[in-house]
Amino acid sequence: MKKITVLIVDDSAFMRKLLKDFLTEDPNILIVGTARNGADAIKKVKELKPDVVTLDVEMPIMDGIDALKVMMEECPTAVIMLSSTTQEGTESTLAAMQLGAFDFIAKPSGAISLDLHKIKSELISKVLCAGTANIAKLHMPQNDCERKPAVVESSSETVQQKFLTHKHIPYKTGSEKKLIVIGTSTGGPRALQTVLSMLPASINAPILVVQHMPPGFTKSLSQRLDTLSAIQVKEAEDGEILKKGTAYIAPGGYHLKVKN
Repeated sequence: MKKITVLIVDDSAFMRKLLKDFLTEDPNILIVGTARNGADAIKKVKELKPDVVTLDVEMPIMDGIDALKVMMEECPTAVIMLSSTTQEGTESTLAAMQLGAFDFIAKPSGAISLDLHKIKSELISKVLCAGTANIAKLHMPQNDCERKPAVVESSSETVQQKFLTHKHIPYKTGSEKKLIVIGTSTGGPRALQTVLSMLPASINAPILVVQHMPPGFTKSLSQRLDTLSAIQVKEAEDGEILKKGTAYIAPGGYHLKVKN
């Protein structure tokens, strides 16, 4: 198996060392470089052409959000954002999802995260998934970062056609009611944006979503998706009645149960 190459971007030397130690524990991961800010990261992405970039959100000179914009425009790469769990950090992280980040990891102790070891397995797992993911490109790479074009499995038109025009799914008649359920983990926020934004407001069923995500992020995620979708998207609340044309996202850290 070809090793997944990773560039680590963080303004803290301690964090760069810690992340490198964690990731090199997996034999399928190879750290090809580190960068201390967004501007340095863009330069090294073009030089090293890593499969995955771990990108801190808050950095001097150029922060992670601005760096991500340039990367996705000039040399698209699978990016995993590292974010604090503050409200500002949450908003920045979800903005990164919309810009094309593959996924994110919430630092358990804010910006410094001395106890990042708590999410070591999640970090390794997401890097491995990101390293094998297809990158949906909005623009072709520039000459200084030529790579084999990523394969997009389905165009938006094809996906939308499958969701909205397929008429061969058998539904039982009688008292049964239609329900759409979606379970997502790594790469899920980006996928949810693609799927939910294509569903029509007239869809004849409620949608239940469970996204593996830390507490505090799901409310902001649902609010952002609501602005991008024809259907209503909200964080699920205990005891509410399910309505057609509404997507309910389970709060982070909770299971989602439907009662008759």
